[in-house]
Amino acid sequence: MRTSGRLINRQGDARFGVFPEPVSEVNFRDYELRTPMDRRSGPLARHFGFNQFQFLGGLSESLVFGCAIVDIRFVGQAFLYFYEPLTRRYAEFSFRSPLALGTHFDQRPEDGSATFRSGDNHFAMTATSEPRQRQLWVRLAGGVEVDAVFNEEEPRIQPMWISTPAGSDGFVFARKTAGAPVSGTVRWEGRTIDLAELGALGHNDWTAGYMRRETFWNWGCLAGRLPDGRIVGLNVSCGVNETGHSENCFWLDGALHRLGCVSFEYDRRDLMKHWRLRDSDGRLDLEFTPEGFHAEKVNALVVATNFQQLFGRYRGTLRTQAGETIELQGQLGYAERHYAKW
Repeated sequence: MRTSGRLINRQGDARFGVFPEPVSEVNFRDYELRTPMDRRSGPLARHFGFNQFQFLGGLSESLVFGCAIVDIRFVGQAFLYFYEPLTRRYAEFSFRSPLALGTHFDQRPEDGSATFRSGDNHFAMTATSEPRQRQLWVRLAGGVEVDAVFNEEEPRIQPMWISTPAGSDGFVFARKTAGAPVSGTVRWEGRTIDLAELGALGHNDWTAGYMRRETFWNWGCLAGRLPDGRIVGLNVSCGVNETGHSENCFWLDGALHRLGCVSFEYDRRDLMKHWRLRDSDGRLDLEFTPEGFHAEKVNALVVATNFQQLFGRYRGTLRTQAGETIELQGQLGYAERHYAKW
């Protein structure tokens, strides 16, 4: 598989843009990090300033799940949650480790792995480039197990590979897909759930970089099937990747359709009310109706997070650049409000 090479060039600068081919390595140790006053940063700033996370989520009418591994240097974290749309049942499992002990990330977006371990609780996310897929493996002390494969081959999904400036001297790289068929099993509360039988579709977010010290973003994603059988996926955000380029896009049977800036309108006092998402070009007009959420809130002075990831249904329209209008009629997805200090 052809790649566009390493993200950091020989001069120690990050390459920016939306890339047509994969980035082989986010070689952040080669980056020449500087302070806002143009001094070279020391080894502690270079180490503790780099953050990385990966999220894998699955969506079906019978089961929604979300799983993340996070390394923000001062803290490592992993979480997993399940939601049943038919019964509204919900369960969540969350773990943290000081100084990210037991947390490991490779810097290869296409064929690397991320792992987290806390006691008898194990998480692993592994990518392969041939075939292009993501594997999620979870074993929790209470007996919960996940063995899931996110297949980006059929349909062949064109990922969003993007790198943008962050703050005075940082960068953020992200690799995102939505609409990948998910197979494998979930074992939860004595049941074994076959994800392929449910017709589950998945989302992947692989993000790393020297991000702003204080960051806030909104994010939206969906994956579902249209009445004609095509698979639609969506990834939009506001607040983190708009410095010169945008990660906003949607997919139809794996084909990538880029979007402009997207605004998120919601009641910050009650996130369970309807959200409205619209883009600057009039090609996206969606309403999101939440059904539940996963939240994390930590204020540890040096680092802090206030994170709400909601799951629910999207209704409205998307329009391709060729002029085709896609109607969404309740496809499942996520919406997020996230403040972080790291």
